[in-house]
Amino acid sequence: MFGKTLVTGAAGFIGANLVRALLERGSEVHGLVRKQTDLWRLADVGARLHLHRGDLLDQDSLSRALAEVRPTTVFHLGMYGGYPVKQAEPETILATAVNGTLNLLAAAKKAGVEIVVNAGSSSEYGRKNHPMREDDVIEPNTFYGVGKAAQTMLGQYFSGSEGLPVITLRLFSVYGPFENPGRLLPTVIAQALKSQDVQLANPSTARDFIYVADAVETFLAAAEMPKLSGKIINVGTGTQHTLKDVFDAVIAVTKSSSKVAINAYPARSFDTTTWVADATKLKSLLGVSPKYSLAEGVARMVRWFPPYAKYYA
Repeated sequence: MFGKTLVTGAAGFIGANLVRALLERGSEVHGLVRKQTDLWRLADVGARLHLHRGDLLDQDSLSRALAEVRPTTVFHLGMYGGYPVKQAEPETILATAVNGTLNLLAAAKKAGVEIVVNAGSSSEYGRKNHPMREDDVIEPNTFYGVGKAAQTMLGQYFSGSEGLPVITLRLFSVYGPFENPGRLLPTVIAQALKSQDVQLANPSTARDFIYVADAVETFLAAAEMPKLSGKIINVGTGTQHTLKDVFDAVIAVTKSSSKVAINAYPARSFDTTTWVADATKLKSLLGVSPKYSLAEGVARMVRWFPPYAKYYA
């Protein structure tokens, strides 16, 4: 199905899941990772993967990697600042999103890449009081959201003016195996398995949670549709759940005696009771419908978790 592919951010949460899916489909997979990157997520597939040490901000190393590999498809998942602790580093966030993406797209065009699938974010929208649509005015309220919006615009520019097919997938709240330590699901699961009290922010805070296997399917589908170049497509379920729903789902699977401690964290600027995708284009353009409910996705993640618990201690 896939020939040569290159994944930026290959050692990250979604990247590691995408790499596995590509390998299963017989692709020759190349990953771009920074020199200091911890490769724990790729330990079991490293022998089947071609890794290139480089940096999106190092134009020379990036151009060399693309010229050497000459992939047909690039999946652009490399980014910085997706977690609140890194929001205090706006210069790095914006440099990676803007200059890093510019470097990548220019190198991809020069190397003859046939399609780039770009990972956008629902953070580009900012607060909305309705299901977020791809044609909504973007009003990001974090540096990460601003960076992702600029990255999306660069993709559209290269698609429309430089002849490089680029599709942007606006990811909502992806969760699942290899998720970053400190994130909601792995934290709640780790605490529940130890029967510890689970710390939550406002339990009514809502998100559109989508299981990582469903998100990966959208990347694979988009890679085969260069005719959709320039399109922005939401990747969500179209159904939102609250933090309390997540807690309840974890407790139902683990049978834990954990109690919930609410409002354990201060409110954040992007916390809201409405955050959900309009998933119409996901289904109509890509032909993808998410398969996993929150309960099913949580159950799969809980089963995966024990051998990797040391990374979430």
